[in-house]
Amino acid sequence: MGFSLWNIFKAGLLITNSILILHRKRFLSKHGLDDVSNLGCDPSEKPLKVQAIGLLNAVQYLKLPVIAANVLTIVFELLLGGG
Repeated sequence: MGFSLWNIFKAGLLITNSILILHRKRFLSKHGLDDVSNLGCDPSEKPLKVQAIGLLNAVQYLKLPVIAANVLTIVFELLLGGG
């Protein structure tokens, strides 16, 4: 497995998939990452946590493109042989 754009794309897709499966109520709320308004302090005091919450919220809008990218990746791997 070489270092190529295809492998970087697949790694990014795997990370995006792993972020998408995190359930907001069951997992993220336990760690305080479900909503910015639930921080209990000024958002400017914890900028890294606010950005993490923003990333988790933004990725939720990528569900359909990620599904399409997953299907495309599976088809390419089946046709070209994942090497």
